[in-house]
Amino acid sequence: MSEVERLRQSALAKVRAGAIEEALIAYDTALALADDDETRELIIINKADAMIAVDRSGPEVQALPTIVMRRRNLRHVYLAAYALVFKYRTEQELKRATFYGQLALQTAEEANEPQWKIGALNELGSIYDMDSKFDKAIACGEQAIALIEQLDDRVEHDFLYGLALENLGASKVLNDEFAEGVALLEKAVPSIGSPTHLAEAYIDLCFGYLGLQNLERAKHYGQAGLELATDSRQIRNAHYLLGEVAYKSGDIAAAESHFDHLAKFYPDFRHLKSLLFAIDLRSMVNLKL
Repeated sequence: MSEVERLRQSALAKVRAGAIEEALIAYDTALALADDDETRELIIINKADAMIAVDRSGPEVQALPTIVMRRRNLRHVYLAAYALVFKYRTEQELKRATFYGQLALQTAEEANEPQWKIGALNELGSIYDMDSKFDKAIACGEQAIALIEQLDDRVEHDFLYGLALENLGASKVLNDEFAEGVALLEKAVPSIGSPTHLAEAYIDLCFGYLGLQNLERAKHYGQAGLELATDSRQIRNAHYLLGEVAYKSGDIAAAESHFDHLAKFYPDFRHLKSLLFAIDLRSMVNLKL
């Protein structure tokens, strides 16, 4: 293994461990040592991916569209497009995210790489959920799961399988297919190790069980999701759903407490709590936004 590749692999490991600043330094060192355009391009993509993960921009991030258009090789096209999908999805620029998601999927199909295709389908499914295009999200989720089930070593891909099941289950409950969605989410939970992804699954299960009028199970999963949640969207959703569960259970004090917590996220909406007591907003609110 060359010194440049050793540095690149080390930086990738640091990103996975959350040591982004150290990773960026390693990428810069690798870039300074790289002596061919293809290697430099791969390092630029990897560095841009790390920067996007911490909501940072720079020349490497700005280079990604050019890398996609240059098409030096299919792997680089896919990685650059995939990084841009994540960037625009987190920025809620859904049209651009969809464009690059579809491009990543086309590249995966052109390269005949099932795992690339699974990643692109999962991202597209998340984008379609955010865009309230639940039928398209479900189609993406079903394709992703079918591909994972065809992999030679499914056990090796259990985490990926769990996330695909969670994504599909979430799409189902958002599409009011509560029983199917809950079954998929329950199946997904044992394979999900990440606290953030687990919080998402628990909150989706709360939504699903609320739709099934199983208030006890909805409360259980809503509280579990709230305990794990660190993302503001997840915290908002958990308080909203737990408020609905409490209200429907006749526990007005608990409902007021959760709705008060939710109202803190919307200081300009003075009458939010009164509205929540008056109207069930579940059919009007997209929990993925």
